Amino acid sequence: MLGATGALVCVAAGTALGGWLRERRLARWRMLRALTEMLGFMRLMIAEERPALPDLLAQCAASAGMSPGSSEAARRFLLTSEELVRNPLSGLGCAYAKACAQVSAPWEQMEEKQALENLFAQLGSGTASMREQAVATCLRRLRPLMDGAQQEAERGGRLCMQLGALLGLMAGIALW
Repeated sequence: MLGATGALVCVAAGTALGGWLRERRLARWRMLRALTEMLGFMRLMIAEERPALPDLLAQCAASAGMSPGSSEAARRFLLTSEELVRNPLSGLGCAYAKACAQVSAPWEQMEEKQALENLFAQLGSGTASMREQAVATCLRRLRPLMDGAQQEAERGGRLCMQLGALLGLMAGIALW
């Protein structure tokens, strides 16, 4: 019916659909990778320079750069910093909760959400060494999640690409 051109369009559309599904799977891994990089920077800043919490969060947000997946985490850190400056008595946990309400991270799952909530609850009090330990604990919880998300994204992403191309090929043959 559609001929060779229609079949090629179907294959291209199926491959594009597979690519889109692959990118959706990679989004969580990218977000976790950017978050662990920011927390590594935070740990270093706490150990070396010991800035005030609003400055620390703003510097961590600035360190995120433009890597894929870092925008949500960086915006949350920046909004938390701004909320602490505006209302220092609200507490770090409350400021982070407000930032989470303003910036949605659609790929965030319950494990990383709980790890970050625990981190921000502990960062608001204690000495610099206690804060550094809290960041280290959060990193230890996030790294296995990041590795698992990467493996899942690689396996599932490859499968999505193959199935998308196969679906496009089958549709192209059926419509030829």
